[in-house]
Amino acid sequence: MQYNPSATPLVDFMNRNRFAILDNLFIALSEQSDADAAHGVAVNRDSGVSGGVLAAAVLNKNKNKNKNKNKNKNKNKNKFSASIESAGTLMPSFAFRRLHLPPAPEPFSAAGRAAWEMLDISPPPGPDHTRLELQVIMAMQQRIGERERRRADILQEASIDVSAFTRALGIDGLSGFAATEALFQDILTITEYVGLIYKARFDRPRPSMVEPRLRPILPVPAHQSYPSNHSFQSHSIALAFNTILPEHPATEELGRIARVVAENREWAGLHYVSDTLAGHELARRFAPYLRDALGGAFLAVRQEWLS
Repeated sequence: MQYNPSATPLVDFMNRNRFAILDNLFIALSEQSDADAAHGVAVNRDSGVSGGVLAAAVLNKNKNKNKNKNKNKNKNKNKFSASIESAGTLMPSFAFRRLHLPPAPEPFSAAGRAAWEMLDISPPPGPDHTRLELQVIMAMQQRIGERERRRADILQEASIDVSAFTRALGIDGLSGFAATEALFQDILTITEYVGLIYKARFDRPRPSMVEPRLRPILPVPAHQSYPSNHSFQSHSIALAFNTILPEHPATEELGRIARVVAENREWAGLHYVSDTLAGHELARRFAPYLRDALGGAFLAVRQEWLS
C-alpha cells in the first residue's frame, strides 16, 4: 500500500504556496499577539530568498555552531532547558485552543474545511488481511539476528523523543535552536493526543492479543493498535520541518528516520504494517491542522534558521 503526498490537494497546495500562507496566517494570528509573543513568534516577510542562498546560510550556521560545540556544551544545555521551561512546551495550550476553535473563515485555514477529529482515514483491514499481516509479524520474529540488531533502537524509542531528529539536523546540544526543538516537542505532545482519539475510534486489538505466540520486545501498551502513534508522531515532525524549510539538505533524512522509528514498532511486535501506513496517512492529513495550531512556532523556527 503506497501513499502519494501529492494526492492530497490541500497539502500539495500549501507546500507550493507556503510563503503566501505564512504571511496570511500571521495576519490571521495577529489578534493573538500576546500569545504569539509568549511562543517566540518572529516575523519574516522576506519570502523571496533564493533556495541556494537559504541552504548555504543554513549550512554555514550549523558549521559555525559546531566549531564551538564542545566548548559550550554545558552552557548550551542550560540555555535550552531554560528556554523550554519559559516556552511551556510540555503543554502547548495555545496550540490546543487553536485546534478546538470553531471553523475559521480564513481562506487558507485548514480548520475551515473539515474537523480534524473526523479526517477520512482508511479503516483497518478485514480479518483475512489481518491474518496475513500476523504471518508477516511472526516471520519477523523468527529473524532473530535482525530483531536483535534493532533491539537497542527499539528500547530507546519506546518513549519517543526529538533527539533523533535534532541529531540529523546537526543541532543536538547546540544553542540558538531552541524554537526548533520546542516545536518538535510540541508536535509530539499534540499528535499523541490526536492519535489516541483515532485509536479509540478504530479500536483495533494489538497483534499479540490476536496471536498468543507473538513475543513483543516491549510491554504492550494499553491503548489500541491502529493507527501507530509512533508513525504518526515521527512523520509529523518530518513533514513539519519540510514545510518550514524544504531547502535544508537533511529533510530527506528526517523522513528516513520517521520510517525507521515506525518500522521498529513492527519489529518489536507491537504493530501491524497497516498500523504504520495509517500513522503516515494521518500525519499527512493532519499536517494542515497542525500548521494552523502551531503557526507562530512555525514562523519562529523559520526565522531561527534564517537569522
